[in-house]
Amino acid sequence: MTEIATSIVDTIREPVLVLERDLTVLHANRSFLAHFHVSQDETLGRRLHDLGNGQWDIPDLRRLLGKMLSENDSVEDYRVEHEFETIGRRVMLLNAGRLRRDPDMEHIFLAISDVTERERMENELIASKEFSEKLIDSIREALLVLEPDLRVESANQSFYDMFEVTPEETEGRPIYDIGDGQWDIPDLRMGLEDVLPKERQFNDFEVTHDFPTIGRRIMLLNGRALDHLPRILLAIRDETEKRRHEADQKVMVGELQHRVKNILANVQSIAMATLRRSSTLQEFEGTYLQRLNSLARAQDLLLREGSGYVNLHELVSSELAAHGWEEDGRLTIDGPNVTLSRRETQAFAMLVHELATNAVKYGAFAQPEGRLDVTWSIARKDGDVGLSFEWRESGVSIDEPPGRNGFGTGLIRQSVGHMLGGTSSLDFTPRGAVCKVEFALEA
Repeated sequence: MTEIATSIVDTIREPVLVLERDLTVLHANRSFLAHFHVSQDETLGRRLHDLGNGQWDIPDLRRLLGKMLSENDSVEDYRVEHEFETIGRRVMLLNAGRLRRDPDMEHIFLAISDVTERERMENELIASKEFSEKLIDSIREALLVLEPDLRVESANQSFYDMFEVTPEETEGRPIYDIGDGQWDIPDLRMGLEDVLPKERQFNDFEVTHDFPTIGRRIMLLNGRALDHLPRILLAIRDETEKRRHEADQKVMVGELQHRVKNILANVQSIAMATLRRSSTLQEFEGTYLQRLNSLARAQDLLLREGSGYVNLHELVSSELAAHGWEEDGRLTIDGPNVTLSRRETQAFAMLVHELATNAVKYGAFAQPEGRLDVTWSIARKDGDVGLSFEWRESGVSIDEPPGRNGFGTGLIRQSVGHMLGGTSSLDFTPRGAVCKVEFALEA
């Protein structure tokens, strides 16, 4: 090689080898020696495949040079991947050309671009992009990536599912045009155009909007302008169900407080009435506990049903079972399917309890031949649905009916009718007690 050619080769930053036709190294530039950690003595005058104790005996390199020498004058960007003992794994792009000075003198110019780091960085960028995409798709909140002009670059699956739009309707469009203008929301414009340019972010920016397709939504928006990339991240959390649940909870707590207040009022009323009509503390204790147990059984039925309504047949059966009576030859419970509201359940539980208590003391439950028929029917009048309930005892011999208007009989004759907004009557016949109650059922 001439001195000028050698100087030119040495100034090239990429590793370069000049080879004889038999692949003996005629010249190696400084970049080659430095890059592959070899000296001139280890390189010049040696065959390429023998360099570095055989480290350059690379099958892909053999095929490249063999093909070039037999078919082509040059090869461009031939990719070779090889593990060197001294410098580790390298990915190289080889560019080779034949140089002819005369028919008898031919050299091969071999330039080597080490792209190991470049490929590593490209792979890391690809992996990082894939990671970011997977991460965005895994986020349960709706997420938009916006360009500086507020066009949508991408959106995660949660956004598409939450707002019932497709990628074709979303990507590449201004955010305000999504869904035929559904997203042209004044509060959103203020956040993106006024707050974000000044503050570079906004947190839990509440927006309420009625969407034509999915209805009213309450959303919390969090926006971020990225520091090293001209992009905006917009996260959208749909708070609609949470707010509805909180409102329901508030109503439930208020209703619970109201119910507790009513129950305590009932307990107090029962206690005062029982106390006034009890001759001894022992009599008060027994009667009061029985009435509290009746109230508790009604609450158990209401809690078990969960709907706030209780089946009348179940309520009557439960109360009579507490007094040891079940449907058999002496007891009949019959009537159409009727459900009672919470207010009706509490009043009716007390009614049945007092009737059963009287039956235990004086009537059907106190005598071997006693019989009880509990029946009811439904009648419609002027658009209202009315219940006609009858408690009829028979097979009883009552010489003299109860002499005083106790709490139980008073409740049956007056209070129940008042509590249920209807009429009630209680008569003691020689054959047993007969109680009739009529009232309009709640809708």
